[in-house]
Amino acid sequence: MTVSQSSFSQHASPSRPPLYVASPPLDPTTGRPVIQRVLIANRGEIAVRIIQTCRKLNISTVAVYVTEDSTSRHIREADTAICLGSLNPTSNDPPEQQRQEQQEPNKNISNPFLNIPLLIRTALATQSDAIHPGYGYLSENAAFATAVRDAGLLFLGPSTTAITSLGVKRAAKTYLRAHAPSVPLIPGFAGTSQTPADLITAATDIGYPVILKASAGGGGKGMRIVQEPSQLEAELKRAQSEAERAFGQSDCILEKYISAAKHVEIQIVGDTDGTVIAFGERDCSVQRRHQKVVEETPCGFLTDDMRREMCDTAVQIGELIEYAGAGTVEFVVDVQTRRFYFLEVNARLQVEHPITEEVMGWDLVALQVYVAAGGKLKDLPGLEGGTLITHAQGHAIECRVCAEDPQNHFFPEHGRVQLWRPADGVLGPGRDVRYETAIRTGAEVSIYFDSMIAKIVVWAPTRALAIEKMCRVLAQTACVGVKTNQLFLQRCLLSPEFRNPTYTTAFIPSNLEQLLQFPEVPLQDCLPLIPSLVIRSLADQGNPRARPFQHIRRQFRNQHCDPVNIHCDVVTTITGPQTETSSICFWDPPAAGQSPHLKYARLLAVPAPEGPSSAAAQYNTISNALRRGSTKALTPKVISLDSWRPTENASDPSGPSTTFTIEVSIDGRGIVAHVAIPAPGTATGMVDRSQRIYCHFPSFGTYVEFQRDSLLSFAESHRRDATAEEAGKRTVTAPMPCKILSIEKNNGDPVQAGQVVMVIESMKMELSISVAVEGAFQTEWRKGDAVEEGKICVLVAAL
Repeated sequence: MTVSQSSFSQHASPSRPPLYVASPPLDPTTGRPVIQRVLIANRGEIAVRIIQTCRKLNISTVAVYVTEDSTSRHIREADTAICLGSLNPTSNDPPEQQRQEQQEPNKNISNPFLNIPLLIRTALATQSDAIHPGYGYLSENAAFATAVRDAGLLFLGPSTTAITSLGVKRAAKTYLRAHAPSVPLIPGFAGTSQTPADLITAATDIGYPVILKASAGGGGKGMRIVQEPSQLEAELKRAQSEAERAFGQSDCILEKYISAAKHVEIQIVGDTDGTVIAFGERDCSVQRRHQKVVEETPCGFLTDDMRREMCDTAVQIGELIEYAGAGTVEFVVDVQTRRFYFLEVNARLQVEHPITEEVMGWDLVALQVYVAAGGKLKDLPGLEGGTLITHAQGHAIECRVCAEDPQNHFFPEHGRVQLWRPADGVLGPGRDVRYETAIRTGAEVSIYFDSMIAKIVVWAPTRALAIEKMCRVLAQTACVGVKTNQLFLQRCLLSPEFRNPTYTTAFIPSNLEQLLQFPEVPLQDCLPLIPSLVIRSLADQGNPRARPFQHIRRQFRNQHCDPVNIHCDVVTTITGPQTETSSICFWDPPAAGQSPHLKYARLLAVPAPEGPSSAAAQYNTISNALRRGSTKALTPKVISLDSWRPTENASDPSGPSTTFTIEVSIDGRGIVAHVAIPAPGTATGMVDRSQRIYCHFPSFGTYVEFQRDSLLSFAESHRRDATAEEAGKRTVTAPMPCKILSIEKNNGDPVQAGQVVMVIESMKMELSISVAVEGAFQTEWRKGDAVEEGKICVLVAAL
């Protein structure tokens, strides 16, 4: 089942067997499988992941979803899909949710994924044998595990006792102090009080900085670092609020914050026979906002002795509570002292479980099903003696692609994915490259769910090869239309600090400025030529009859002697290395004898108007520059459109494609772009209106959003931008659909520039709203209101 480490190291791309998928035992009475149908009480990529393994085991799957998530891939891949209603219940909800509202009006059922009775009734109605909770939501909820089993269903997770003992952070520490005093614990508050005064006293005794954590759940939700006593009460309120919404429990714990720390976790699997096996460790120290974004295994910082001791401790904890199923024992490792401390037990499958699968060779979801059906680990080949597995084969890395803007404090993003295109060739999906996602071209990234939209996993014989492979896979993966951390992840992997295995959880905050820089790439200054070329070439790729005035030659101008009528586009870079910069692309008319495959273009930065800026002033400045012959001094670029290939998953394959891949040569240097044009009607080749164009450049590692204008439409957009800029100084609009959690000022109160005046929640995150100018605070909203994107949240009136 495994290949020796030495043979792996001799070949950069060795052939590896597939993951071992353990077949669950049969019912001794009927001779049929114990589990024939599984309801997945989760969504998104983890639901897709569970479906894939169930398909290998010939187990049918039931997916559940809400109306806000109707484009998710897990709905399409499951054998059955059931809509549970909406996250914003209305009279238009399905009858099942309306009945639930009438029967249990006092229950919090705003999120169907947290509605225990509804999920169990759905499982019974679909004749499911088991429920898989995934991670997050109810995955570590003891009441849910109990209710599932009381209903006669199998719960694909640990026992209720295991969850109550160690699944909640506070209970875990209390239990281990009493039953396993040898397990090292982080200094913290042993009490249960949630009163700010008591916690301030405890924090003073522990010593600042301290960290607040949601007692239930994970994923960085409900976690705050507190540097001094004056911050604790406000941060406690925020942590409790996030924890309540994410996990249905507001309880928080208080611990000493170890600044020079690594986050290392041990994967365990146990069965009902009392056997617990450790499947190695994962280094999860690359974190932003206390949430993991890059994970790898094995951890290069650990010595063999440390690894063995941590695995022994994890197994000891698992055996203590008779843990059955897949779980994770997490530790904090102090880099300076090389001591490790117990952090928590995640009584569920972890987001980062695929990297353990890749280096160990076992399908962990299959092991969950195997154990839940009564299988014994010692009956599996290679585990006969209950072996403690500590030797990984090769190296694996996982990167979490999140819909967020690293350049804007990692605020979450939402919207439509205009193009989703995995890398192809040897870097595409295969044995050593895994894409785990529920998105596709045309999918909507909703504000109602976590910002993680995909996981990319790579395997290689060594850490150095794995890093290089992941960087190339990330660069060639096109996720276009919604801002992501894709380029930021590449910068993390290529950082010299990451290459050193001693990096800590402070890696991102300590290197943030360098990680946010855009890299220098070939032809960077020529990128605006691509969207201009695309629009002017688009009509040639479709039906020529669709072009109006098709018998008139291209680029015809009635006043061809006027320099202003030169063939040009204004291209503004909306996102990318030169954000909000505009260039004029001039296209020379074809000369006699010139090759029809070559085009000549010149680039000029849009000149700024002198004096007061206005639409008229901007247009006159450009037209005067053209009449003075500013373009004559520019060296033309020689451009060749070498290939144009429609994307396989184009949204409308019957017509001219609006997603495609082009290869372009500029002055003899080639560049590839995966292009998406969102607006309809672009195939006519019209060039006299504004047009958004998205281009993913593998050489750059991310997509760039452009807006192409004619001279007139550019001047008009300048008028709109100037008006919006003036109004924006005294108004704050909702950056996305959100819910108001708190309003810090009363109408009429004076505010200062930079002051936080409101806290909103979107995509399971709390965001602070601050004002840009001083004045008097005004708002028409109240706490709890839902605000649409673009609506004015705050107005600052002049004093």
